[in-house]
Amino acid sequence: MSHDLPIFKVASAMARHAAARHETIASNIANADTPGYKARDLSPFSAMMALKEGPQTAIGRSREMKTASVSPNGNSVALDEQMVMASESKMQHETALAIYRKSMDLLKMGLGRR
Repeated sequence: MSHDLPIFKVASAMARHAAARHETIASNIANADTPGYKARDLSPFSAMMALKEGPQTAIGRSREMKTASVSPNGNSVALDEQMVMASESKMQHETALAIYRKSMDLLKMGLGRR
């Protein structure tokens, strides 16, 4: 029943997007020394939700990052940028979990099960 509520669908989609983005960032970091590797990122969660595809498909599309610096071997991964992106991804995941927890608390309170 509670999983039919839109707030839970959005929180779940937000958590899935954060996990997928974190996976993409981990791949970038793992390939930081690979010649010719182009850093990738996902479209922002807000952009995915704005497409009206619904929260089920709001994971995001992988796209090549535009970076200012490319190493001599053609690699475009900047580890400092990747660490900032990982931090943003972690915050997004924590936000999704907080939304889910607070929504569950509101439902429990409404049912008198606090």
